[in-house]
Amino acid sequence: MKKEIIIKSIMASVLFVLLIWLLAAAVDLRSVQKLNLRTTCIASRDIPPRTCITEEDLLEIKIPGDYLLDYTVTDKKEILGKYTDIQGKIPAGSAFYKDMLVKAEDLPDYPSAQLRDGQSAYTMETDLAKLGGVVVPGQRVDIYASFTAREGTTISGCIIENARIIAVKDHKGIDLDDPSSSGTPYLVILAVDQKDLPILTAADTAGTIRLFSSSRTYDSGSEAALVENTDVLSYIRELTQREESVHPDEM
Repeated sequence: MKKEIIIKSIMASVLFVLLIWLLAAAVDLRSVQKLNLRTTCIASRDIPPRTCITEEDLLEIKIPGDYLLDYTVTDKKEILGKYTDIQGKIPAGSAFYKDMLVKAEDLPDYPSAQLRDGQSAYTMETDLAKLGGVVVPGQRVDIYASFTAREGTTISGCIIENARIIAVKDHKGIDLDDPSSSGTPYLVILAVDQKDLPILTAADTAGTIRLFSSSRTYDSGSEAALVENTDVLSYIRELTQREESVHPDEM
């Protein structure tokens, strides 16, 4: 008899604990449903202006959905790789909002930001006739120059190899991938070595220059290099020396 009472008491205790656990779980589930908890990202540290956002900058948390504004960006994929707005920082603990995030190509100084040490941005006007094929940002191109000498002979050849295109714009200065662009290339911005600017400027001023896809079209390790020991380069150097002798005070 006592054994049955003990067994019943144990079972009643177990059932009571189970009931309490179920009630607690139900309350917790109801609370979660009522709060509508959603996963979002917040800044794990103060992120300065014009900074590319990486995994280290993000912390995933769950917060009530009612606390999230319509313009809150919750998807990590839509945050990573974006830049903070150029006018302000994102403080630690802050959520990310659409107006805080900027695509790299939308930064005002994006072309210059792609230059490497010792490089300058060279902007040249172009047209479809001067383009030896389609050109897009990131592509490597060879720059060819052509001149008509005094004797009427033509001097031409490659002057710079593997120049990196950092932007292509239409006649209004709008990037070609912008929906408001005309889609017709007019300005091509190239990353070239600073010391080669006089050569490129002389070629563009006194002759005709054209761009052709390089053999290293998308080789991230190659950068613009002057093609030495060619007739066309010798001719350009003669032109620059002649110009310096005519206008010595401007040099």
